[in-house]
Amino acid sequence: MMLGEYYLHENGSLIYKKNGDVDATSTFVKRVWPVSSFCESPQAFTQWLEDARRFGANKEDIERVASANSLDEFIPDWRDKVFKTTH
Repeated sequence: MMLGEYYLHENGSLIYKKNGDVDATSTFVKRVWPVSSFCESPQAFTQWLEDARRFGANKEDIERVASANSLDEFIPDWRDKVFKTTH
């Protein structure tokens, strides 16, 4: 079962493709992640967001994706991990 893919556009946007098939060779695509590679746990999802940020994903898209997946309910301090902030 294909769960789709996210890709990082050169402009920093995280874009979801429901059926996958992202052309990783496109000049606009910086990185591709199959959802199956990070959907096993909130910790794996958070690690993926860290990776996406490191590769240049914009903060707004990371927050949008985290919110859409209710990450706050599972890992309340995910922002500290992803954006490397301290209190």
